[in-house]
Amino acid sequence: MNFSDIEDIYRSRVTLLDILDERGYDTAPFRKFSPLEIAKALGTGADGFTSLSFTAKKLEATDEKVCKVEYLKLSRQKLPNYFDEYPDITKADTIVMMMEPVLEIHHQLALTLFLTKKIYVSFFSVDHLVNNPVKHFLVPKHEIMPTEEEADFMKKYHIVAKNKMPLIRYHWDPIVRIIGAVPGNIIKITRPSQTAGENIYYRCVSA
Repeated sequence: MNFSDIEDIYRSRVTLLDILDERGYDTAPFRKFSPLEIAKALGTGADGFTSLSFTAKKLEATDEKVCKVEYLKLSRQKLPNYFDEYPDITKADTIVMMMEPVLEIHHQLALTLFLTKKIYVSFFSVDHLVNNPVKHFLVPKHEIMPTEEEADFMKKYHIVAKNKMPLIRYHWDPIVRIIGAVPGNIIKITRPSQTAGENIYYRCVSA
């Protein structure tokens, strides 16, 4: 690892913690870290990168859901089998951080795990989270509509089925990944407008 890699891992970790904050996870225990600590971890050998992994709990004491953040280095051949013996984590999100780019195999695996095992896995490349994408001025606000509001929304706009709505792809879309949306979720997208103040669009997350 060189100094550029250490900086990318450090900055992407800050972005990741901000993302988890937005999802309601307690990130305070993981905020006190420095580039030096990352450098020391990476200097311990092959397992140094994986040693950066952690598990965050929800801020609400009654919510048992957790988010497992795993820093992984796996070949494309070993990646599909990594989750074969994964424990029952129906009350968990899993975020996989990699030095490699997110490829078609990662999108397909995330979708397969969701459809077959109801495992929620999101793959992120470290360098793509060096800056927080949702903070970019060109990225409109994305929100997951609460499930209890969906029926009234669909009735109001005469939507007979979610697949009749404009779609946004699960895991392929980076913002869907960041906000933790899954197939079937309805996403509210708010864009600024010079004439109306704001324009609101709705998309359904598709498999």
